[in-house]
Amino acid sequence: MRKAFVRLATTSDLKKLYEHHCRHWDESGRDGDLVFMPEIDREALTLDLFCDPKFESFEKSVKEIGWERIWIITDETTIFGMLRLNHHPRLPSSLHRCLMQMGIQRSHRRGGYGSELLTQSIAWARSQGLTWMQLNVFEHNEPAKSLYRKFGFKAYGTIPDLFRVGGQSIDDTEMLLRLNP
Repeated sequence: MRKAFVRLATTSDLKKLYEHHCRHWDESGRDGDLVFMPEIDREALTLDLFCDPKFESFEKSVKEIGWERIWIITDETTIFGMLRLNHHPRLPSSLHRCLMQMGIQRSHRRGGYGSELLTQSIAWARSQGLTWMQLNVFEHNEPAKSLYRKFGFKAYGTIPDLFRVGGQSIDDTEMLLRLNP
């Protein structure tokens, strides 16, 4: 087995990124794993629906509405995890902010990959002059919250019962990191 590493994704990675997304989705809440994705019906997300918007958003600068960047954990054959930064909300007045989403398959958790994804994406966001990085994490996902706190994210509030997945009520916590003054 080849060693995995972290790098910025390109449009040539989109099919493998979609495959990772589907595998990761299938793990959510299964076999004693934490629920970490609010969507249930992944059949609605086709390869085309997943990939098409990214061809344009990967090319945009952070000064343009709708930009997006994704860092991946890969061995160049398979993608095992990702961290996505995107412009959110999609308004000209919020171009100083980004939303972060991260997902790592069970096989590659606790190997330092989450820290490496955060290190690379935070450095990139700072180099681009962004001021804030925002994320949402399920309140019950203590391992993720602990990792985010190590990188300086602070919780700003929890919304009770925001999602219901498989009959389970899930509270959602918003966390923020100030990148640049």
